[in-house]
Amino acid sequence: MAMFELRPYQQAALTALEDYWRDGGGNPLVVMATATGKSVVIAHLIRDISRRYPALRVLVVTHVLELIEQDLIPLRTLWPDAPIGINSAGIGEREWGAPIIFAGVQSVWRSAARLGPRHLVLIDEAHLVPHDGDGMYRTLLAELRALAPADDMRIAGFSATPFRLDSGRLDEGEGKIFDAIVFDYGIGQGIRDGWLSPLTSKTTGTEINISGVGRRGGEFIAGELERAADDSATVSAACDEIVARGVDRRSWLVFCCGVAHAHHVGQELSARGVSCRVVTGETPLAEREDSVAAFKAGALKCLVNVNVLTTGFDAPRIDLSACHLDKSPGYSSRRRLRLC
Repeated sequence: MAMFELRPYQQAALTALEDYWRDGGGNPLVVMATATGKSVVIAHLIRDISRRYPALRVLVVTHVLELIEQDLIPLRTLWPDAPIGINSAGIGEREWGAPIIFAGVQSVWRSAARLGPRHLVLIDEAHLVPHDGDGMYRTLLAELRALAPADDMRIAGFSATPFRLDSGRLDEGEGKIFDAIVFDYGIGQGIRDGWLSPLTSKTTGTEINISGVGRRGGEFIAGELERAADDSATVSAACDEIVARGVDRRSWLVFCCGVAHAHHVGQELSARGVSCRVVTGETPLAEREDSVAAFKAGALKCLVNVNVLTTGFDAPRIDLSACHLDKSPGYSSRRRLRLC
């Protein structure tokens, strides 16, 4: 249980929430830098408030199964008898009536009525909630509000980034869901206090020629970008640099820009003697879970992924990440790998 004891700033976050609600506040936002333990704060919050209000019905909702599991573990450790249910098609559990439910938004947004009234809704990675329109989160929240008596549901958001690039701060503007940021603990504070390690980065010498890659909506066209990145000579050179940079590192996480590209990178790293597996959206769930577990346990040095092990992925052993396609100044038609 010691691993989930509160650090000073985590206790401060809980105190800020309690003070906000005691003073009549509505829907707060807690901002905590990546790797500072939002899931621990969520666990203590649920345990403490549920003990004070035994009839409380809680929904914890996020967007990927890894986050559901990561948010669930601290609560089960702190409160083994907690009345918990999971609703996630990816995990293979579809509980609707438990007092405390951890859910994937994709699994519940069409069926809020089956969840019943919820007094407290906690959203992990709250920056993914759109500022306006419909969408899964807003549809779910609107239906849950309709089920609850007036002013009898609170929504709390947790995120490292309290804004969206397309609409600004989450607690400002028409259509906002969150009323105020009640606590903010950033990367600089985490490094200053010794909870986070300083980050060093290196741009590789390997370049990817993107002169023939088109754009759509301001973004590179995914298929064309992958074809440019998956050039054999480029992949080989990039893998040489990753191996050289990671020679004294424990765990590497590599990001690629397509499934074929990821498998190509995985093969090249394996050929260099690196214990490596590939995880993509096409990877069967059991295989994906086995690979992630082996990586977190230190039995696997490297995981290569495509848009899977991103937001909220928690693996404290990681001390090298290779982020594909970082824009390099002075190269209008070239992109480079970034090693951190």
